[in-house]
Amino acid sequence: MAVVPESLGSEAKLDLLVSAAIETSAIEGESLNRADVRSSIKNHFLSPNEKMAVHDPVAAGISALILEVMDLYEEPLTAERLHHWNELVLPVHNSGPFLGPAGMAGQWRTHPDAMQIVSGPVHNPTIHFEAPPSVRVPEEMQRFLDWFEDDSRALPGVARAAIAHLWFETIHPYEDDNGRVGRAVADVAVCQMLGQPLMMSLATVLSRHRKAYYQQLNKASKDTLDVTPWVNWFGERVVEALEGAFDVIQYVVKKARFWDGLDTESLNDRQLKLIRRMLGQDAPSFENGINAAKYQNLTRCSKATATRDLQHLVAEGVLAPIYSKGRYARYKLDL
Repeated sequence: MAVVPESLGSEAKLDLLVSAAIETSAIEGESLNRADVRSSIKNHFLSPNEKMAVHDPVAAGISALILEVMDLYEEPLTAERLHHWNELVLPVHNSGPFLGPAGMAGQWRTHPDAMQIVSGPVHNPTIHFEAPPSVRVPEEMQRFLDWFEDDSRALPGVARAAIAHLWFETIHPYEDDNGRVGRAVADVAVCQMLGQPLMMSLATVLSRHRKAYYQQLNKASKDTLDVTPWVNWFGERVVEALEGAFDVIQYVVKKARFWDGLDTESLNDRQLKLIRRMLGQDAPSFENGINAAKYQNLTRCSKATATRDLQHLVAEGVLAPIYSKGRYARYKLDL
């Protein structure tokens, strides 16, 4: 009988946090390097002399934001926290030209022009909504923060999270990256509702519904007298996130049971290496299964050895055939 690796649960949590960081950025049209995000989050759990190099400061910043939301969701939501979050997601732009010569990350916007949310060509843009002028932002945000910490507590948790996200986005308090900070606010509200960190960030779900997400936000921003459709839609996404987290937990339990029933004495080092890779952080690369050629490349063995090892894993009940004919034979873990 095999010893169940303690890393199974932590690897699953790590994967969820990595996805949260990547997906909240993808919603904004920004693609992050998964390896940098993973290293950034993993560094949070390592001692200083074990930390891995991270080459992308944006990946490091958004990873730090995701971790802070999960670790400190019970802390009061303040202007200082929001400013810190905005600085985290805009590390390389803090003195960038589009934020002004002095940089504007980590402070409320101050430009005199109207803050309009637009799309389409520059010569004929579609104006989705216009946020309050910059001069009103401090007052509007203080009203929002007072509501979030006091009056909103009487609301059902999902409604509170939905309204908080919508309210923040309609104020649009920062020069840039209101989206990622606003989704972090929603995550905090959901975590407070649950009384524990939400294993699957809302951004992971919202990214799947990116077009509808923006449509619902735009519609609710224009019709603030009735936000019921927005609250209902957002509530469905919260349920989807909770179901996704439950599916992940079930998968972790299934993997643990798989390891518990594994007879490692009957398997060689090559086969065990494959199993660890298929269950670990490389699992996505095995979505289409494993064949002899891929096994050869992974374990540096001959074609005959690869075929023999894979057939033995099938006989042991470790692998199940996806397609079992000749050189096209392909297998998956029989979880």
